[in-house]
Amino acid sequence: MKNRFGITKYMATALISVFVLTSCMGDLDVIPEDASIITGKIFEENPDAYRQNLAKLYAGLAVSGPTDAGSSDIQGLDAGYGQYMRAYWVMQVGTTDEAVLHWGDAGIPELGTGTWNASNQFIRAMYLRIAYQSLVTSEYLNITTDANLNDRGQGSMIPEVKVYRAEARFLRALSYFHAIDLFGGFGFIDENLTLGTLPAQKSRTELFEYVESELLAIIPDLKDPRTNEYGRVDRAAAWFLLAKMYLNSQVWTGKDRYGDCIKMCENVIGVGYSISPNYNYLFLADNDKNGSQSEYITVIPQDGLHLQAYGCMSFIIQAQTLTGDSTGYMGGAVPEDKRVNCGVGGWNGTTTRPELYKKFDVADKRAMFFTSGHELDITVLDANTKYGYGVTKFRNVTSDGKNGSHVDFVDTDYPLFRLADAYLMYAEALVRTNGNKAPAVPLINELRRRAGVATVSENELTLDFILDERARELYWEGWRRQDLIRFGKFTGNSYVWQWKGNTFAGTTIADFHNQFPLPGDQLQMNPNLKQNPGY
Repeated sequence: MKNRFGITKYMATALISVFVLTSCMGDLDVIPEDASIITGKIFEENPDAYRQNLAKLYAGLAVSGPTDAGSSDIQGLDAGYGQYMRAYWVMQVGTTDEAVLHWGDAGIPELGTGTWNASNQFIRAMYLRIAYQSLVTSEYLNITTDANLNDRGQGSMIPEVKVYRAEARFLRALSYFHAIDLFGGFGFIDENLTLGTLPAQKSRTELFEYVESELLAIIPDLKDPRTNEYGRVDRAAAWFLLAKMYLNSQVWTGKDRYGDCIKMCENVIGVGYSISPNYNYLFLADNDKNGSQSEYITVIPQDGLHLQAYGCMSFIIQAQTLTGDSTGYMGGAVPEDKRVNCGVGGWNGTTTRPELYKKFDVADKRAMFFTSGHELDITVLDANTKYGYGVTKFRNVTSDGKNGSHVDFVDTDYPLFRLADAYLMYAEALVRTNGNKAPAVPLINELRRRAGVATVSENELTLDFILDERARELYWEGWRRQDLIRFGKFTGNSYVWQWKGNTFAGTTIADFHNQFPLPGDQLQMNPNLKQNPGY
């Protein structure tokens, strides 16, 4: 069993229950699974509950519910498509040139063609998951104040719980970061929300300022970089998330914050992380101990035996595995020597689009695609996965070739933040400020040498190069939509890909698609919410 900061099934059933969810969300179909009410007595009798409930907050990114893979923290929200990172991945990757989800389930074709609307189930699931994470985190912060600890006779625990609280605030900031990116404005929930009160909507700029202030405030209370338990965040994670905020600030707030992005990237780069020598090891079932951890700033831990979900990495790996039999090999009936073991049964659902595949040189080790029996062009947008090449980047197999602990649920940790991305953010921010690009050149070339491709000169370090290099280095890791928007290529027709705008050759989509709509049912339930323009 992997060491997962104790985020096992036991921890996932920790004591937090958000009994105010219905009142706060205004959605009568969304009710917490566990209706028990938190009392101070629980924590007084069990001081470990502080840590256990923090684990529950982390687990909210990894699982859907409190018991098995089919359970959901939120009644009325499917445990599969309603898992936090599954909905996030579909919205960030499946809407771009990186991937096509071939299933015809409600909402999927529309996301893949830029024709979504306010009733899309994945958009609704993502909105509710962000709100739920914000709510449970805020409840945790209410429970763990210094005053409450003193009242319980646990004043000696204040320094320890102070760190827990900082991590909880980080997790809430991460969810609101996702809200800023995906929705712009959002119904705001924090520890000051009164029971029975519907959330007021904060604008994108207001949320940006809130997340920035939260991250800056918690940095002194977080543990030093690389000193916390694996799977828990530290100061470097806060610096990294701030760098992402500042990199996107021009789009999100109209303010140039590239200089601040550079500073935060320098913080991350300067504290001892290192690029893993083997790119493919970063995405294997033992990526918590095969050397990849030197590159990870933060991950979402996965465990096939104890963190079972139909989302997060289990979804990504199962969906990418194109199999016609039960062996879990890419390609199904192709010859044995040409199969790629993905260590799972395979759901036969996702391929890449040709625009991503064509960005790689033949020698690029990062190009992990399965082509046998598949056509590059997706001439037909249906359930037939022969259209589009398979992706073998993520696998539930260890670096020594052993399968993960379970064939249905994977051990491969989700690489949320890693050093390579900090290198690329640093380079982009330097280029955008028209400053000295020289410090970024050796960093980018370190990634290029690992990939086995030619290094680049300072003159070659352009914005167009950086966008393509981000695609090559970070594909399917959940950043592509955000990147394309920042470069002005997600909407409009300056860059198209197959089935963008619901045509095979690709066409323009309107700029309002740079934000997703707020779910229609939430607008009906909460009059404080205002729909994004264009929907």
